Amino acid sequence: MRRRSRGLISPVNLLEVYAYPGEHAVKFIIDPAESPDVESVNVMMTNADGKPMRFSFKRWGTKVNLSFLIDEATPDGVSIIDISLSRPQVGETRERFDFWTIK
Repeated sequence: MRRRSRGLISPVNLLEVYAYPGEHAVKFIIDPAESPDVESVNVMMTNADGKPMRFSFKRWGTKVNLSFLIDEATPDGVSIIDISLSRPQVGETRERFDFWTIK
């Protein structure tokens, strides 16, 4: 399991490799000290070809829950998760996470 902090967002259960097709879920934690100032969260996911992946996300307090689908159309390679946090006092903060898809 990959655990590292890149600033305001820390992945809780993001794996380095997803080797099976299907629905997957990942949880991220927004820094509790900064979370009250976050007005909105936006997530974008791309596969190894740079094409958007099918996903959904929901913010719940300091948590961001992300669900995504790996299917036969998802190519092997590095997929990217970009998370943007909008804070009125500071502006937008972007953080990037990645994982391997190997089917």
